[in-house]
Amino acid sequence: MTTATTVAGRPLSGWSRHTRHGTWYALLPARSGERTLGALRIDRALLAPDGTRERLAAVVLATAKLRLPGLLGTVDLVAEAGEVWLLTARPPAPTLADVLSSAGGPRPDAGSAASVLNETAQTILALRTAGLPHGPLGPDTVVIAPDGVALLAEAEPGAVLGDAAAVPVSGDEAVVPMSGDAPYADRRAAVATAAWAALARSLGDAWAQPETPAADLFARCSAIAESQGLAAARAELVAGRAALPADFLRRTALRAAAAASTPDFAPPKAPAPSVTVTPGRPAQRTDPHPAPNATDSDPRPTVPENPAAAPDRSSRPSAAVAQPATADHAHTAAVPDPRASLAAPGPHPSAVADPPTTVGRAHRPHAADPQVTVLGKRNRVAMPPVDAGEGSDGILLRFGPGVPVEEQDVLRARWRTEAAVPASPRSRRKRRGWIVTTAVVAIAAVLLWLLLRPAPAPAIVAVRVQAPAGPLHCGQTADLVGVVTTDGHGGPVSYRWLRADGQDSGELVRTAHSGERRVRVHLRWTVRGSGRFRGTARLRIAHQSAPMEAKASFTYVCP
Repeated sequence: MTTATTVAGRPLSGWSRHTRHGTWYALLPARSGERTLGALRIDRALLAPDGTRERLAAVVLATAKLRLPGLLGTVDLVAEAGEVWLLTARPPAPTLADVLSSAGGPRPDAGSAASVLNETAQTILALRTAGLPHGPLGPDTVVIAPDGVALLAEAEPGAVLGDAAAVPVSGDEAVVPMSGDAPYADRRAAVATAAWAALARSLGDAWAQPETPAADLFARCSAIAESQGLAAARAELVAGRAALPADFLRRTALRAAAAASTPDFAPPKAPAPSVTVTPGRPAQRTDPHPAPNATDSDPRPTVPENPAAAPDRSSRPSAAVAQPATADHAHTAAVPDPRASLAAPGPHPSAVADPPTTVGRAHRPHAADPQVTVLGKRNRVAMPPVDAGEGSDGILLRFGPGVPVEEQDVLRARWRTEAAVPASPRSRRKRRGWIVTTAVVAIAAVLLWLLLRPAPAPAIVAVRVQAPAGPLHCGQTADLVGVVTTDGHGGPVSYRWLRADGQDSGELVRTAHSGERRVRVHLRWTVRGSGRFRGTARLRIAHQSAPMEAKASFTYVCP
């Protein structure tokens, strides 16, 4: 089997990691300014049963619609050259297993263990609430982002391609005793809860000092998870935050450990070209820039960056592999078009293709398209064939007799003495009318551009955030008000809210009217549970050349 060197128009890095569902790679940027993505090549044997691809597409669609911050975000689901690739928003590294096995790097603390356990439990509970299954939980399926946030990887493949067997965690089998008649969803939930309990014990032993309140908290949460369930264990973890370091929400130790464990996503090293020299003959020249394969010239898939700006078509059923590309749907149901698109979306419901036909193993096309993506057929630009010799480093020589010497004097005399034919009045009028039409069209285009061009963003003078003065009580919502002072010009103001618990609102836009010097934006922060909590939120203005920000804090007390 030939190993692909590019996926979705991006080159694969030399880094890879084998997992239970396939092999992970890093997708390097195709051009400057792009970020490195992750790519999971799913094992073909796992996709062999009938309906597996359709179920995987449906789970990817349903999970992407939730937009959970604790999942390794899926960008696309792509089929190329017979392989199925799951593309993610970042590479799946470093994992929690990498951080645990790092000997010489920084050592995370008990607050780091609490952050990982809280975020993994919150994500699993959110998936259960939505009625979606989730994959196995363990140190090799938890990715630590650069900001210290724990992300679950392989949630979609694990939900479809996995089973309800016990999941090994740090060398121990999280075996769950249960009846064989228990529902399948209940068996999966019990396995995940037992894996989380084992993970709590492992992190407590590795990152918490023995015989400390933090170590007792992790042991207690593990026991509660096995006896009362994951929700009760997370509630106990949140309630016992007094046993953790005071600044654990900053994730300083976890970010440093993740940075030290991040691998180098360098391009693969190409083997040196070999040249065979025959005695008595000159050495053959090796082209340092070989022509790429036909599959490498395909452009990158189109992925929408702003899911809120696209129309929502996610309500359509989308759990198939191929979609007919011809108008004759009655005949393509039995033999699908190999140019059809894989009908499973990325994280954006707006990118869902039209309702496709379901194709099983018995209806696979004879010649599959080497590049099929859930976002539809990628636009291809056919390169014109290059003549022999053109585009190379050598000189293209053209042979022939040339112009005979005896005809050169005749051609010179004709060139010098032949009078130009004057243009007719009709051609002059046509030329004048064409010039006038072109000028009118150019003026209209300039006026239209002046009317429709976007207004420039106003200049920001000052930023401040107002928080509630008194303490909040049980279940109340804090209304933080950001006041942005502008120079009075109208236009869009781009900003984002950054909460101390690691949540990021993403880039938001508020349009300021002309003459409006103070623009107010709101952040509503709801806190639940018992205990004492101090929340801090920062307002950052993004569209300035030098970003400006301000912050404010509030206190939450619930006995």
